[in-house]
Amino acid sequence: MSKPFSGRCCLALALPVLLLASGCSKQGAQEPGLFGGKGAQVGSLDEKPLPEGAGRPDALGPCGKVSPASDASLVDDFEDGDGRIFKAFERDGFWFGASDKTEGSSMSPTGTFAAEKLPEAEVTKDNHYGAHLVAAGQTNWGVVWGSALNWTRKGIKCPLNISAFAGLRFRAKGPGRIRVSVAVPEITPKDGGGTCTDGCYDAHGKHFDLTPAWESYEMRWDKVQQGGWGTEARFTPERVVNLGINVDVKSLPIDFWVDDVELIAKTPAGTTAAR
Repeated sequence: MSKPFSGRCCLALALPVLLLASGCSKQGAQEPGLFGGKGAQVGSLDEKPLPEGAGRPDALGPCGKVSPASDASLVDDFEDGDGRIFKAFERDGFWFGASDKTEGSSMSPTGTFAAEKLPEAEVTKDNHYGAHLVAAGQTNWGVVWGSALNWTRKGIKCPLNISAFAGLRFRAKGPGRIRVSVAVPEITPKDGGGTCTDGCYDAHGKHFDLTPAWESYEMRWDKVQQGGWGTEARFTPERVVNLGINVDVKSLPIDFWVDDVELIAKTPAGTTAAR
């Protein structure tokens, strides 16, 4: 779940590309990696104009209409220990990991994603697992971990509507620098549930500098931005297809943990949001 989260490569989060033909796919198909690198203009600073027709609802076929707003705030606390995000009503997704496959490089997890038990000193009654992410040796665009974000109904998968929320919150510890991003269809290829044909994967996101201790981090929709190297698109929380965590080559090697990924509820009018 755009340069993978942070690099100029696919937002495909390199993870298994979602099998969403024409913007949708049959439920039950294994999600492929979303951010590989194909299509991203690495090294180019020229923004790509939105392909003709990419913004039209009919470009996504059966998924052209906005799905009902999701009311599930928890993305994943990893307590089930598997590679699937928290299963909520009409929402699904699978975690993945991918890299630029530099010879001699390494990353974990890769392929089938699995949560890892926290160090004994950090285990609590309600918290036993987290995502332990490690990578070293990549020299092209880096690595990415992420998950598809799908609205599902009657065997069909479409972009997820997270407009009821103001942003994303997660806990993490490093040290290390990562980029968290959320992809919309306009910057995602058709095989990932989008409409992009050139300069793909430049997802909206934000960089975070992690510390050695567990801390909480937030990314609000009104603060996310693209890297500026690919197809230019508006961020629309009504239609998102994946979540990614990218690490570029300058931030490698890296060894960090992520836990308690959740969406931030909007602040009622007349109140002040806690920062």
